Amino acid sequence: MNLRILLVLFLLPVSLLAGEAEAWKAVLALEAGPSLAREIQTREAARKIVLEHLAKQETALRAYLKAHPKGAHVLDAHLRLARLYATRSDFSGNAADFDTAIRLLERVIQTAPAESRADVDFTRIGLYMRRIATPVDLACDDLYDHAIAFQQRYPDDRRVAPLLVEVATLFDAEPRRKKNLLQRAHMAARTPEVRARIEDDMHRLALLGQPLPLHGTTADGKAIDLADYRGKVVLLYFFASWSAPGVAGLESVQIMRKSFVGEQFVTLGISLDSADETLQELLRTHNVTWPVIQEKEGWKSPLIRGFHLNALPSFWLIDRKGALRSLNARVGGEMLVKELLQEP
Repeated sequence: MNLRILLVLFLLPVSLLAGEAEAWKAVLALEAGPSLAREIQTREAARKIVLEHLAKQETALRAYLKAHPKGAHVLDAHLRLARLYATRSDFSGNAADFDTAIRLLERVIQTAPAESRADVDFTRIGLYMRRIATPVDLACDDLYDHAIAFQQRYPDDRRVAPLLVEVATLFDAEPRRKKNLLQRAHMAARTPEVRARIEDDMHRLALLGQPLPLHGTTADGKAIDLADYRGKVVLLYFFASWSAPGVAGLESVQIMRKSFVGEQFVTLGISLDSADETLQELLRTHNVTWPVIQEKEGWKSPLIRGFHLNALPSFWLIDRKGALRSLNARVGGEMLVKELLQEP
């Protein structure tokens, strides 16, 4: 065998590996998101940019899969592709994209090696979670079963506890099942931080159905007491200027308020901001005219620790009798408000 043939045989695998590395590098390069050359003026413009970027990501993923059907990142590519379809469904409103995502995962799990099936199962559960429209969605029942099945199939997987905790957020109206999920999560938790979060969640769960003691001082110096709102449905919104999701959630609060103008429905904010000027600027910017209690000690505030709050934003609903009825009114909140307004 001459030297040229030996050289070709030696270099061929290296060349293929280099080609695969470049193809996967192109996939990862798009993870940073779209480059914005100009300021986005409208929601529709933002939606268009996202969809265009998703199309680029799909092209890169499919190019990798076509050129390297047995490559080192094939499973990861399929999982990314499934999540991409689900995301596109969210932005386009096309339910067929979500169905494609699920079908893709169903095919992948049939051929995935045993040690990788947990990744596929986890991705599938995550996609189902994002499709839950309301806490009474029938899909919640399936999700509950899938979450427990995941724990039973993969008891040593590090994601079991966080998964059960997230699924538990959908069962505020069903304390028995929520408690079951949290207890399972506590047994599976691997770190003190996760266990502490679960214990906080258990404490908040115990508040459901109970009168909620709440009083404080608003950002403009007025004393306020939740007891003064008896007879009305109250949305409690916990947020802070330093929490980007908390600031974004102000828009959802304003939308909900507009839906119940003239009704016996009021909003009360609880801010964890320490600086008066920062909070006042935020309230002006977002046209917040409803009362906002300022807890300047933040997470260490006796009020916040008494409620065992551990996440921002948080949307709580109080019924006409002053009892806490929901710990997650962001999901299906308007439907629940309507139900509470009809109660005597």
